[in-house]
Amino acid sequence: PVVPPRTAPPRNTNPKPVVPTRLPDNIDRLLKHRAGYKTANSQSSQFTVFGPVSPKRRGGILDVNADTILIAPDHVAIAADRMRFAILKQLGVRPFLGGKVKIRLDPTLLPAATVPVVTVRHLSGYTYELTLPCEIDAPKLVRALVQVTLLDLANRKPQLRDTEIPFWLTVGFTQILLTEPDLVLVIRKPESGGKEMATEEVIRTVRRHDPLAGARARLNGRRAFDFSEISMPSPSHLRGENWKDFQACSHLLVNRLLTLPMGPQRLQGMIRQLPESLNWQTVFMKIYGDLFADMLVVEKWWAVMIVQLTGQNQYQNWTLLEAVEKLEDLLKLPAELKLNSADSPLEAEITLQQALRGWDFDVQRPTLQQKINQLIVARLKMPRQLLPFVNEYGRILEMYLAKRMRVANFKPRRGQARPKVAPIIDEAVRLLDGADRRLLLFKPEVATPKPAMGTPVPTPTN
Repeated sequence: PVVPPRTAPPRNTNPKPVVPTRLPDNIDRLLKHRAGYKTANSQSSQFTVFGPVSPKRRGGILDVNADTILIAPDHVAIAADRMRFAILKQLGVRPFLGGKVKIRLDPTLLPAATVPVVTVRHLSGYTYELTLPCEIDAPKLVRALVQVTLLDLANRKPQLRDTEIPFWLTVGFTQILLTEPDLVLVIRKPESGGKEMATEEVIRTVRRHDPLAGARARLNGRRAFDFSEISMPSPSHLRGENWKDFQACSHLLVNRLLTLPMGPQRLQGMIRQLPESLNWQTVFMKIYGDLFADMLVVEKWWAVMIVQLTGQNQYQNWTLLEAVEKLEDLLKLPAELKLNSADSPLEAEITLQQALRGWDFDVQRPTLQQKINQLIVARLKMPRQLLPFVNEYGRILEMYLAKRMRVANFKPRRGQARPKVAPIIDEAVRLLDGADRRLLLFKPEVATPKPAMGTPVPTPTN
């Protein structure tokens, strides 16, 4: 049988858009979220900000949080430009037109929400996207804008991987900008079309001759973090009172780096060369190699900077009991533990022995090397009675790393077996256990207060 030919209907070359006969019932709800919104462009045309014109606090008038401010598009656009020019001035860089930054203000986000910076790679360069809550902490706003500016300065050339800015560098520049006496980052009432917008003013009063007054007041009487702790902070360093200490240490570190010979030029060069290396420590030593031979010299230099800031060695007033407790804390490692596969990880501290038995060597190697550097610096801080313990712990870790490296680099020949790792781990754990027992016996006992005269001494009950 012959199937008759089928003719397809001709395709309409000029289709007209389908117009609904009536608008949907929820059209008011669909358009409501756009009412009262606007888009503001900065004077440099680099920042584009979209958000509500008159933001309101999520908790209403009765739930006012004094630590947060309300921001509007005009407010953020002006603050971003001023902040960017201030950073470029600190680094000695002439203003240039960088990648476009799109900022969205979301009134549904909580003030405590994280503010990630999204980097979008194009053939012609980079653009950046940022979503901010309308109610936000002033330091968090400045920190997000600082991170965008530093990323834009680093991404001047195309590359295959994303650039990571050291967290201490972002926090340090944030604290420097917040203590600038002549820099007003937050305007009281930005105006557009003659209408005032609901924003608030952040007042920063800092003495002109002492930009480190806040850092000095914070670190005076408290233990400043070591350079290795600042460079690789654990989650415990970024919470509570430790977070304030980290901010003060980062502020001091960036300030001192800027005061080194050719400080702004060196720091600018380090930021520009970050995309060329997998970690910032390599770039740091490449830029500052003529001043610091290795990271141990950087640790010693940092200890001197702390003494110069506070006017005294922060460790000289420790009692022997306090020094032993500090050494015990130094020997612990931060970790995340999961009780069940469905539960979220819990932050905890583990011993060196647990890390040797439970961690892969790829994770152990940088962590233990950092711990060795901390023990070397601790020799300058601890009382003379504890130096044998500090040296012993450092020697055990160095021997363990050397043996594990020989096993990792071992190339077996015919008839030659690869050395086993288990005896190396057992030997290191045995030596660490012995050092822990001797340190526990050496630790002074806490003196219990004696009862006053005439006070009856309680008798033990059966």
